Amino acid sequence: MVAITAPNPMEQIPLMRCPKANAGQQGSAIPCVDLSAPGAAAAVAAACRSVGFFRAINHGVPACVTDALEARAMAFFALPTQVKLDMSGAARPLGYGSKNIGSNGDVGWLEYLLLSLSSNTVKIASLPPPLRTALEDYTAAVREVGGRVLELIAEGLGLDDRGLLRAMVVGREGSDELVRVNHYPPCTLPAPGDCGVTGFGEHTDPQIISLLRSNCTAGLQIKLRDGRWAPVPPDPESFFVNVGDSLQVLTNGRFRSVKHRVVAPEGAQSRLSVIYFGGPAPAQRIAPLPQVMRDGEQSLYREFTWGEYKSAAYKTRLADHRLGPFELRGNRPPPSEQPAATASGADPQRCLHQQQQHLYQCHHLHAAAAAAAGGSGVLAEQPS
Repeated sequence: MVAITAPNPMEQIPLMRCPKANAGQQGSAIPCVDLSAPGAAAAVAAACRSVGFFRAINHGVPACVTDALEARAMAFFALPTQVKLDMSGAARPLGYGSKNIGSNGDVGWLEYLLLSLSSNTVKIASLPPPLRTALEDYTAAVREVGGRVLELIAEGLGLDDRGLLRAMVVGREGSDELVRVNHYPPCTLPAPGDCGVTGFGEHTDPQIISLLRSNCTAGLQIKLRDGRWAPVPPDPESFFVNVGDSLQVLTNGRFRSVKHRVVAPEGAQSRLSVIYFGGPAPAQRIAPLPQVMRDGEQSLYREFTWGEYKSAAYKTRLADHRLGPFELRGNRPPPSEQPAATASGADPQRCLHQQQQHLYQCHHLHAAAAAAAGGSGVLAEQPS
């Protein structure tokens, strides 16, 4: 990603370079898995190996459950900012947040609720009862989908215990499950050229898996293995599954977490997404599963607990390589598990030069647009 950092990140959202794909290319790189099909386990494993991301259909969550949460969440975000803060508290990290993502300087054109789950209950009792009920119904349903996906992953890996990964997250006492509701209002700043306004900056998810559902407004993009960013067409009837950093370690790099980001909406419609994060208990040991290791295969990572990794992740920026400090640098994956080379044999130095040129051009285009508008280019606070 090429981002232009604003002088004051509290007031201005950075720009990012955006891919421009025609209608025929939209979504062509996104695997689709029918969770009810006989070959679902093999399809899930193939998607996790090749992309680290897939669209799940026939998941069994009724449309009335997702529609109810979408309606209740949009009603909540339409409230005045102070009312939202009074209801949920400021995000530290749980609660209501706006623009600032975490405490390390990341910003985006969004507002959000970040909630913790335990015993099928959303842990913020002061939310409006209709929203709280919709969240509880939704999270109960999506937790079951997440458990089924974890079973399919275990089966696709050839594990003897199909429930091994599921037991780390679903139904385990003290497991670290979160739900995040992101609202991206229509963006009032026109982005120059092929730039877009950052909604949520590029990152990987640190948990084992995450499941996302959005409304009909586009914006989500994933980073392919060859370095290209691919737009993900919105599909409110499907869930999108991400491989998390912890699953990458548990499979010793066979499955790799995928970088993803969101571009702020350019039209008149808001984007609303809800993400379920399946994390284990803080004391859960995270290391390559012995069942997936070949004879003589070396671990690519040092062992750690989920609590240790989560604590480290909260100290980083979104785009940081969070697994870096946990990698055993001298070890290499088997040849069949090596990451794919850059598409078309692209020269990394040439790509870097092009990115630097783009950064320069976007910076000056943005400054010129701001000057022409008679302003500083600083984004105004989105009205409630």
